[in-house]
Amino acid sequence: MTTALTIRSVQIRAVDAPMDPPLRNSLNVIDRAPLVIAEIQTEQGPRGTAYAFAYAPSALGPLAALTRNIGASLIGRTVAPVALWDELQNGHRLLGAEGLVEMAISVLDMALWDALAKAARMPLARLLGGDLAPIPAYGSLRGWGPAMVAEEAGRTVAALGVRAVKFKLGAPRLADDIATIRAVREAVGDSVEILVDYNQGLDRPEALRRGLAVQAEGVRWIEEPLHVTDDEGLAWLSGQLEVPIQGGENWWGVTGMARSLAARATDLCMPDVMKMGGVTGFLRGMALAGAHRVPLSSHIFIEASAHLLSVSPNRHYLEHLDIAGALLKEPLVVKDGNALIPDRPGLGLEWEEAALVRHAANA
Repeated sequence: MTTALTIRSVQIRAVDAPMDPPLRNSLNVIDRAPLVIAEIQTEQGPRGTAYAFAYAPSALGPLAALTRNIGASLIGRTVAPVALWDELQNGHRLLGAEGLVEMAISVLDMALWDALAKAARMPLARLLGGDLAPIPAYGSLRGWGPAMVAEEAGRTVAALGVRAVKFKLGAPRLADDIATIRAVREAVGDSVEILVDYNQGLDRPEALRRGLAVQAEGVRWIEEPLHVTDDEGLAWLSGQLEVPIQGGENWWGVTGMARSLAARATDLCMPDVMKMGGVTGFLRGMALAGAHRVPLSSHIFIEASAHLLSVSPNRHYLEHLDIAGALLKEPLVVKDGNALIPDRPGLGLEWEEAALVRHAANA
């Protein structure tokens, strides 16, 4: 299809589904998956869709309302994701295109790209100039503590064939973190890489103490040991350790990513497509990572991330943490340790209507 697409309507749906099993870390337990689903219907037929993750049920209503309000401004416009992205970013500059604003822009941007790829009858990866080659994935675990995480790690490696697993650390005692690492190592063997994540939970002295200790256990990366805004501290810590520092899931947009990379605050990066500004923002972030020669992984949103990593010149891993699969007719498949990009037009998202109705939220 060569005819330009025009936006007829923008529908926003709120879903509050169980997170099964719950996602645990040192700070909280996430047992719900509050999602905002955007559906953009064009006059010419193609219908684009995508989702945002509100993290907390309390944010679901505000995010849905904001996305609905911003989406209404797109009705009658041509589906031109890059031009509309720039317009929305600039239009919300005084409010601040971060937080819920960036999340709303992101889900609309992803849905626009989905519609565009469907109009071209191509998977998004091919529309962007990539292919459908399998993407290396790691298993992102949800458990907490040695026994739970070790059991989950062994099961995940056996089921998905992944060659790396990641889990949360940050127990009150360092000895408990070390016990978790060793339990996982025993469960998965020496051929599987171990990645650990502190979820911004340490101060500088403790990050160095624990960093040196877990480094000695042979982990492949330490993720977010310090607060995402502590660029100086992260750069200092990176200089003290041999194991790479991973980060980026909490960068807000290209500006946040550029600031962090310029400060050399991370050795590896894993931007989040929803916080980066959707497909358009993620593509611009990929260029930054390439210029800095920093290996780039993804953070959740596995369906869109697989397509985007297909065109990343320095791609590393896709984080396999499925938060929407229970609502989809065909969840993303991981086989022999690789995510398989579906050979379907767009992002490949096909919602199971009965599941959306069952978990619908008033928002």
